[in-house]
Amino acid sequence: MRSRVRPGFTLIELLVVIAIIAILIGLLLPAVQKVREAAARAKCMNNLKQISLANMNYESSYGTFLPGLSRNGCCWGTWMIPIQPYMEQDALYKIYRGFGGEGYATLGAAPRYAAAPNNQISTTRLSTFTCPSDQPKNWNNGANTMHNYVLNAGNSNFYQVSTPVGCTGGSTVGANGCVTFGGAPFGWFEDPAALAAGGDSSPVDYTGGSPALGKMGKPRTIAGISDGTSNTLCVSEVIQGPRGGNDIRGFTWWGSGAGFVTYQTPNNSSATDVMTGGGCGPNSVPNFPCTSAPSTATLPRMQLARSRHSGGVNAALCDGSVRFVSNSVSLIAWRAAGTAQGGETLSIDN
Repeated sequence: MRSRVRPGFTLIELLVVIAIIAILIGLLLPAVQKVREAAARAKCMNNLKQISLANMNYESSYGTFLPGLSRNGCCWGTWMIPIQPYMEQDALYKIYRGFGGEGYATLGAAPRYAAAPNNQISTTRLSTFTCPSDQPKNWNNGANTMHNYVLNAGNSNFYQVSTPVGCTGGSTVGANGCVTFGGAPFGWFEDPAALAAGGDSSPVDYTGGSPALGKMGKPRTIAGISDGTSNTLCVSEVIQGPRGGNDIRGFTWWGSGAGFVTYQTPNNSSATDVMTGGGCGPNSVPNFPCTSAPSTATLPRMQLARSRHSGGVNAALCDGSVRFVSNSVSLIAWRAAGTAQGGETLSIDN
C-alpha cells in the first residue's frame, strides 16, 4: 500500500499565522509595559516613603529635620549623608569625613564629596535613592553616581526668598505675579549676601576661608512646619541628566542637585531648571529645559520636580504618606504644598 503524505502548510497559510502572532504581540506589549511601569512606580513610591520616614526618625534623634545641605552650601555634603544611618547604610555614613567642613582646622582641608575617603560614598549606587523608571547614570562620564530623589526647598527658589527676587505684594501661591517664600521643611542657600543685588554668579559657600563657618542649610524643627506634616511636601523626584553629558540634574551629592522647589508644576516642559554653578550639557533632556547661566532676579537658582513616569511625579509628604501628583495639578495647589508656613488650605489631591 502506498502511504498517504499529509499536505504541509501553504505559504499563504504560514504568512497568515505569522501575521496573527504579530498582531497578538502588538496587543500584548502595551499591557506588559503598563504592568512594568506600574511596578516601577510602586517601587519608586516605596523609596520615597522610606526617605520621608527616615527624616522623621532623624528628627526623633536630633530634634530637627535633616539639613537640606551642609552649612557651606556646596560640596561638603548634602542631606544624602546624615540620612544614611536611617536607611540601613550606617557603614557608609561612618566612612564620611568633614560633613559641612567639620574638622577643617585639624584636617587641613575638609575633603569634599569626590575626595578620599568620601568618594567611597559618592561613587556608590544606592538603589533606594534610584527610581526604577530612570536609567542609572554617573555624572559627566565620571565615577560619581546620580540619583532621583530630592528634598523640598520651598515654593520659590533655592535662595528661599520671593520670586522675582525683591518683589512685594504677592502671596505664597503667586498673587500679582509675586511668589512669596512661605517657609520650607529644609534649609538651602537662605538668601546669601551675594543675592542682595538681585542675582549672582554663584552663592558664597562659606565665610572666613573655612567651610565649617558657613551658615546655609539650617535644619528646621517640626514645630516650624505650621502647615502640618500632612500638608507639606518632604521629597519628590528629579530626572538623572542624559548619559554622556555634564547635565548635573540628579547629582544629589551637590547642593543644587539635592533639592527641588514647587515654583512650577511637575514635568513642566516650558519651565527651566536653573543649575547655576553646575552644567546642563549639550544633550539636555528634550522638553525639560535647563540652564547653567548665572541666576537672575526673575530666574533664580531652582530645580523642579520631574520624572520618567507617564503623567506625573511621585512625592512624599512630611508625615510619610506618598502621592502620585499629576502634571495637571493646579499650580496654586502645588505651590501651597511646597510651603511649610503658608497657611493655605489647598491640597494636591484635589
